[in-house]
Amino acid sequence: MSKAAVTDQRGRSENKIVQILTKNPRITAFLVLAIASTVLSKGIFLSPANLHNMLRQYASIGIMAVGQTIVILLAGVDLSQGAMIALVSMVVAYLNVNGYGLIIPLLAGLGIGALGGLLSGTIITKAKVPPFIATLAVANIAKGCATLMTQSRPIYGLSPELLVFGRDTIFGLGVQVVVWITVALFGIFLLGRTVFGREVYIVGGNEKTGHLSGINVEKVKLLGYAFSGICAAIAAIMVTSKMDMGGPYVNLNDNVQSIASVVIGGTSFAGGRGSVSGTIIGTLIIAMINNLMNLMLINPYIQQGIIGMIIIITTTMNLRKASR
Repeated sequence: MSKAAVTDQRGRSENKIVQILTKNPRITAFLVLAIASTVLSKGIFLSPANLHNMLRQYASIGIMAVGQTIVILLAGVDLSQGAMIALVSMVVAYLNVNGYGLIIPLLAGLGIGALGGLLSGTIITKAKVPPFIATLAVANIAKGCATLMTQSRPIYGLSPELLVFGRDTIFGLGVQVVVWITVALFGIFLLGRTVFGREVYIVGGNEKTGHLSGINVEKVKLLGYAFSGICAAIAAIMVTSKMDMGGPYVNLNDNVQSIASVVIGGTSFAGGRGSVSGTIIGTLIIAMINNLMNLMLINPYIQQGIIGMIIIITTTMNLRKASR
């Protein structure tokens, strides 16, 4: 092959890469943040230990974000996830330290998550209360129940079996990371390969079209919020295991992070547009943004404000894109 042909082929490859990065700004942002974090940390960022630690740290947020994706695709939002984590954490820890073993606390936790989601969905579909208000009300109920159980005192002394979820590894990967991957793959399958997934996109895109198509819109919304509650419960189990305690105030602020992951991942608040795969990228971007801000020694409270600004900017961009 001549030098001219090689140069021409290389030029075409470079153009394809530029086109891919232009069409996928999230991938571009991901790469930019990875490079910036690597440079600022003098290579520490790309070390296997640091990457694994980052994945373990944000696994619970990633799990929450999968459920949040379904709800936002339905043109809603779930503000109760953080409080649901606190409630499930308390229930799982209480049952575990009082001799109920492992299975019953886990099933109870998942059941409470599902019931909390169904409660939000019922208020939204039956009482016609906006999702923001309905899930905020459920969040306060969950928070109140969590603090009432032990008068705001955390619960210690969990059994070794329960600690497996937050501390052990499977083939070198943290159990919580494996659980995140499993939940994410299930979410991708749910949206891409099932009737329910197609109905989510239709209802979220245009609820009237859903009704006219014969879709049981209320059922779809109820299942969507129940799934979000279950994801919050799974995240709660991971957090409780990692912290070796049940706490009435644990991870209450993770709601903002899960919403940010979904929005940055390209899911529109207008509904009907987005994907779990995009949310995974969004979660990784959030993880790297926080990692980068920590490297730059930015005040944690300022970090929260920056994440809030990112949500506003990304939401505005998504809405403009949807209106075109």
